[in-house]
Amino acid sequence: MTAPSLCWYPPQNRRGGGSAGFTIVELLLALTILVSLAAVVVPSFTGLLNDRRLARAGDQLRVEMMQARLAAMRTGRIYMLELKVATDEVRLRPWVDMNDMTETLDQTGGSSALLMGGNAIGSTLQAVDVEAESKESTLPESTTVAEVQVQSSPRSFMIDSQARAGAQEGWGQPILFYPDGTSSTAAVTLSSEGVGRVVVLLRGLTGEASVTDRFGPAETGGVP
Repeated sequence: MTAPSLCWYPPQNRRGGGSAGFTIVELLLALTILVSLAAVVVPSFTGLLNDRRLARAGDQLRVEMMQARLAAMRTGRIYMLELKVATDEVRLRPWVDMNDMTETLDQTGGSSALLMGGNAIGSTLQAVDVEAESKESTLPESTTVAEVQVQSSPRSFMIDSQARAGAQEGWGQPILFYPDGTSSTAAVTLSSEGVGRVVVLLRGLTGEASVTDRFGPAETGGVP
C-alpha cells in the first residue's frame, strides 16, 4: 500500500499550468480604489497644511510685534509696523522725526532736549541709518493680510498724517511702538482661502500681543 504524500501543490489556473495571478479587471479595480482614496486624502492633507500655515502666520506677526516693542524700548525711538492688505508683506522701521527724539529724552527725565532746541536734536536723529534698522518679511505661503484696524490717538496724529504718503504704495496705517513700552491698540486679521482666519490683537496700554483661535470662513469672530 502506497503512503500518502505530504507535499502540497498550488492549484492550477483554468488554462492549465502556472499559478493564478491578477487579471486586468482586478488591476483596474484596485487602481480605481486608490484614485478614490487619493481624492479624499489629498484635499484633507492640503487643508491641514494651510491650517498650520495660518497658525504660523499669527505667531510670526505676534513675534514681530514683540520685537518692535523691544526695539523701541532699547533704542528710545518710535517703531512702526506696517502691513499691506491683500498681500503677505510686513515692514518694520523706526520713525525718524525731530519731535520724536524730544519726547524720548523727556520720558527719560532729561531736560536737555528742551534747552538745546529742536535743531540740534534733529540733526542727531537724522544720522540714524533707517535702512539698516528696517526689516521686511513675508507671511507663510497662502496666508495674507485681510484687514488692519489701528486705533488713533493724539500722540499718533502727526505720524499717521505723515505716513499717509505710504498708502499710495499699498501700506496701511502704521502700528506704533513707543519707547515707554506702550503701543497702538490694533487688530490685524490674517486669512487663508478656504481655511479661515486668525486675528492678532495688540493692547496699547501694555504693548502685549495675542492671537485668537482660528475662525471659519463664515464666522465673524466677534472682533470689532
